[in-house]
Amino acid sequence: MADLGGGAKGEEHSAGAWAAGAAAPFQAMADSIDQMIWSTRPDGFHDYYNRRWYEYTGVPDGSTDGEAWNGMFHPDDQQRAWTVWRRSLATGDPYHIEYRLRHRSGAYRWVLGRAQPVRGPDGAIVRWYGTCTDIHDLKLAEEALRESEARFRAMADSAPAPVWVTNAEGIEFANRAYLEFAGRPVEDIVGAGWTRFVHPDDLSAILARRIDAWQDKAPYQFEARFRRADGAWRLMHASCNPREAGPGGFIGYVGLATDITEQRAAEERLRESEARYRIALSAGSLGAWSWDAASDVVTLSDEAAALFGVPAGPLAKWAELAKLIVPDDAERTARAIATSLESRSDYSVEYRVVRPEGEQIWVNTVARPICDAEGRITGMIGAVGDVTARRAAETKLRELNETLEQRVAEEIERRGAAEEALRQAQKMETLGQLTGGVAHDFNNLLQIVRGNLEILVRNLPEEAERLRRATDNALRGTDRAAILTQRLLAFSRRQPLAPKPLDLNKLVANMSDLLHRTLGETVAVETRLIGGLWRIEADPNQLENSILNLAVNARDAMDGGGKLLIETENAQRDDGQFVVLKVTDDGSGMDAATVERAFEPFFTTKDVGKGTGLGLSMVYGFVKQSGGDVRILSEPGRGTSVQMYFPRLPASAAQAEGEEDAAPVPSALGKERILVCEDDEDVRAYSIEVLRELGYDVVEAADGAAALALLEKGEAVDLLFTDVVLPGGLTGEMVAKRARALRPDLPVLFTTGYARKAISRNGRLDPDIELIAKPFTYGELAARVRDLLDGQGAAR
Repeated sequence: MADLGGGAKGEEHSAGAWAAGAAAPFQAMADSIDQMIWSTRPDGFHDYYNRRWYEYTGVPDGSTDGEAWNGMFHPDDQQRAWTVWRRSLATGDPYHIEYRLRHRSGAYRWVLGRAQPVRGPDGAIVRWYGTCTDIHDLKLAEEALRESEARFRAMADSAPAPVWVTNAEGIEFANRAYLEFAGRPVEDIVGAGWTRFVHPDDLSAILARRIDAWQDKAPYQFEARFRRADGAWRLMHASCNPREAGPGGFIGYVGLATDITEQRAAEERLRESEARYRIALSAGSLGAWSWDAASDVVTLSDEAAALFGVPAGPLAKWAELAKLIVPDDAERTARAIATSLESRSDYSVEYRVVRPEGEQIWVNTVARPICDAEGRITGMIGAVGDVTARRAAETKLRELNETLEQRVAEEIERRGAAEEALRQAQKMETLGQLTGGVAHDFNNLLQIVRGNLEILVRNLPEEAERLRRATDNALRGTDRAAILTQRLLAFSRRQPLAPKPLDLNKLVANMSDLLHRTLGETVAVETRLIGGLWRIEADPNQLENSILNLAVNARDAMDGGGKLLIETENAQRDDGQFVVLKVTDDGSGMDAATVERAFEPFFTTKDVGKGTGLGLSMVYGFVKQSGGDVRILSEPGRGTSVQMYFPRLPASAAQAEGEEDAAPVPSALGKERILVCEDDEDVRAYSIEVLRELGYDVVEAADGAAALALLEKGEAVDLLFTDVVLPGGLTGEMVAKRARALRPDLPVLFTTGYARKAISRNGRLDPDIELIAKPFTYGELAARVRDLLDGQGAAR
């Protein structure tokens, strides 16, 4: 550290040089002190270290000045230590600094470095004497104290009640709740400032109590009125406990206040209530009684004694009164009393009493435990009245109203079921709005993608086989996405049903690959499809989705795998002939309570994030909408069987529809004029391009108002092609109605990604509606437009 003082390198010499000339008594004294001592020349060159220095730092004895200090400072403290030392050497001021010094163990420890100059007769510095004191443990303790105080302040600020800390001068800390209560900054509270918020009539008592407690260093409590921020006086109960800075180091109190204004008001109301209670007893021909826990003596009023047929005044023991109770009621009465005593709560019990002359009467007793300030029960008080006549009347009334009560119970149950059904419908309506909106936008996007892919396919040269394969793959992807949106709408029961005559056996068989891919290798799928199965009429997409839902539920119930059985059969019931589809698993099963709620929307037994609670609800809604019903058979540990019943389709209508071929594109080009009304610019552009490619003249409108404006101006069109969902308050159906008011013979073709209720009734399309669902193909649009213009559509 020689360069810290500015000394030349050539002046360095052994640290023992000075020591050799130093007075032996000084060296002996310095070596005996458990503190590091060092000395320097006036220029700051260290020429002496005591034994403790070498022991502490591990520096070899006799090291030079630079060797003794080299690398001893913590890197973060070295520059600061040098700067302070140079300043002391330059000014002659005492040296005082805290820094981290490397211990012989290799660890850096905090030390306090001090040095004082020694001046000669002429005032010039002749030597510096310095010490290094290990303060590491003290620093850690101070840091721990700061952290402890920070935690205390954070905890205090999170407390809902006022908390404060005092010293000899008064308050030194008040938490957030205290400041919010007073409505003043902390500067107005600290010291004796808090006294300004105490009611003048209460202040002197608080101060006297505080002085007495301070002298004894004892905890103390008080109640006083404090002014709240809104000016209201609130009665507060304060509890103050001593705080110490160490053993015997009493420095003040920590206080906590609780607002007991409402408590005191409640106590006053209770006293008033008890007074009214005593008046009511007298007016209501009731008897009063009390029990003293210490003596076990029961005291009866005149009215109570007359009721029991015993003398008024104190009875010897509680047991004497208990002997009058009919044995069949004794245990129930004793249990009510025991519960009251245990919970410190009121009790009310009715029981039969046998009077001395043998008469049996019904009495009602209402009582309350009495507790002392420490919460110990000291007794009970109660009232007793004769309810024999009332009990007899109730029995008679109950006998008369048994049938009425049954009818009322049935009506309540019916209304409850109706209310529950309404709640379920409202939940499903909300879900339908959400999924419907998503499906509409998604189908518009699919229309744009699929339509432009078809244009690309039609314009690709024959030799572009690679591009054709790519576009074919993309088209198949849009087809799968379209099926996904249809299932999303079916899931929410917002897709109009398109029922068809179905061979249920064929539909289940065609789902085999899908079920195996969906359920995985751990689930064995078995089908038992009987021959001669009756036909049904149902929406195949909805039915397929229902089967898939049930299969996935079954897989989840068979943790680790299992067997899924799908069966079909014919069933004759009192209400008709049905085709039954059973989906059975050998999973964990359900108890009766779970089965009862299984069809409720949003009810699920799966973990959060693993189920919507809508699968069985969708299945239930679809089957009901198809005219059938659903039953669940299940027991815990024995699996579950969901059985769907579909009405048999009459033989005259039972011819199942075959697979639909792709719509053929008309060979001849059209010449007619078509009005396209579509708010989505990209969908509108695609529709116009396809229609023009087919030879039609096209005019366009972005909303219903624009379309009607064209028609009202006399624009000659042969067909209106409009989206169902349009902006501006006019739906596609409204536009069509107004257009037909102007042109009764005008054909209309609707398109939508989500029909909702705009053009469907009771879940089915109206018979006079022509609808092409998005995303539609080039061929589908061409065929539907041509059919309508040729007069083959239902709308003509």
